[in-house]
Amino acid sequence: MHALTPFVVSIHRFDLGTRKCIERFSNNDGTVTSSLGASMDYFVAGAESGVVNLYSASQNTRTRKPIRSVMNVSTAVDCLRFNHDGQILAMSSRFSSDCLKLLHIPSRTVFSNWPTSKTPLNYVFSMDFSPKSRFLTVGNDKGKCLLYKLKQYHDS
Repeated sequence: MHALTPFVVSIHRFDLGTRKCIERFSNNDGTVTSSLGASMDYFVAGAESGVVNLYSASQNTRTRKPIRSVMNVSTAVDCLRFNHDGQILAMSSRFSSDCLKLLHIPSRTVFSNWPTSKTPLNYVFSMDFSPKSRFLTVGNDKGKCLLYKLKQYHDS
């Protein structure tokens, strides 16, 4: 019998101007980080456990802790996308059917009104927002590209 060796997976942040690592830390989830996302003010780390940790980009790096841990997904989060103004975070997992959640960043709450149980997402393999967030597109395991209109951004 072999003993399992614990390992630490680190997240590295780089300054692209200087091409230097400016920070290295471990995601607080305790499992392997499976996806990353960033906006101007925040970055997120999704884990194999389904937890998504939201971090403030301006937070003191010596005490890096998530400002919100989202636990609405039960399988590995493999796709994270911020919309154009960083107000919405889309999170999905291709390992569970109909698994897509939207997080409203200012209130740090998950939208409860969409998607519904009748939204035909199937297994989400990719997703992204249009440039001004008027639409969210979702690619699934059926080879379909689903397009959803985001009403709050359509009038702007």
